[in-house]
Amino acid sequence: MALYVLPFDHRGSFHRMLFPGVTELTQEQHQIIKDRKQTIFNAAKMIGEKRGFENIAILGDEQYCTEIHQQAKELGITTILTTEKSGQEIYDFEYENWQEHILKIAPDYCKALTRVVTGKDYSLQNERLKMLGDFCTENNIGFLIEPLIQPNDEDLASVDGDKERFDAEVRPTRFAEAVAEMHAAGVKPDVWKIEGTESKEGMDICSNAAYSGGKENVQIVILGRGATQEKVDYWLHQGAHSKGVTGFAVGRTIFAEPIEQLHKGEISEEEATQKVADGYDHCIEVFEAA
Repeated sequence: MALYVLPFDHRGSFHRMLFPGVTELTQEQHQIIKDRKQTIFNAAKMIGEKRGFENIAILGDEQYCTEIHQQAKELGITTILTTEKSGQEIYDFEYENWQEHILKIAPDYCKALTRVVTGKDYSLQNERLKMLGDFCTENNIGFLIEPLIQPNDEDLASVDGDKERFDAEVRPTRFAEAVAEMHAAGVKPDVWKIEGTESKEGMDICSNAAYSGGKENVQIVILGRGATQEKVDYWLHQGAHSKGVTGFAVGRTIFAEPIEQLHKGEISEEEATQKVADGYDHCIEVFEAA
């Protein structure tokens, strides 16, 4: 089964996108964010109606998307729930009683976003991730990890401070090292959400790591990082043929512009929904063509 994920689990970044400079959201502003996330979901639903719902997947948070998760389940759309507290350097659960929150939403997958810098101690992070993975296994829920690999000072020095060179030359190897450390700690997800690579060889390094010491039949989806559509298309072309790559998770690239335009009153709700749907459909076409 393919996983064509439309993620809109963003909380802090969504808040800043619609209400820059606002520290405390009012009840009305909170509802506006919920409504805009509903717009994005409606676009996913449109493409599901066009293509069938089997490979359509959404990634949403609990704070704004509880009702959306239920709507998706009723349609047969795969649901992925984010579990992390927003903006943390070390993974932590969004809620103290996180198990109850997961069981209340009852998603198909739970997602954990992590940030990894080579040389840092991630024993606490891996301990928490293993707890989440074990809980998912016990409750027949899939487990998805999104490791964002960030350079340390030595990494940057090795590429003369050029982050694009780090992405192309160093990041796949650093990803493989991070995966090996997680596997050794017993952290073995069903799905890896991986940053796009500049070459097929780079994605092969990532893919081989995901399959070395992890679960069998693990899936990989390529994330968009909020990059331009042209760049995302390139990553999808480069990674589509690597072992285990079954889809993508592209969000801001697809929805940021139309949602901002809608919020400013520049386009209608219907136009925004169609623009998001067109962007999502485009990514599916690019991946399947690749």
